[in-house]
Amino acid sequence: MLEKTLNDVLEADEVPACNEIQCGWAASHSLEGAKEIAAKMLAKKDEWRQVFAE
Repeated sequence: MLEKTLNDVLEADEVPACNEIQCGWAASHSLEGAKEIAAKMLAKKDEWRQVFAE
């Protein structure tokens, strides 16, 4: 589910509900930033099951 969600972020064209009426912090949303973080998380997918750093 997490992988699918992150892939959805990478494919998004806009941030849902990114307006002053639906989100008081709409100015803080960054689709580019979200895509960057999603890509970094997906790149480390093989480490997702590792709970503690070695």
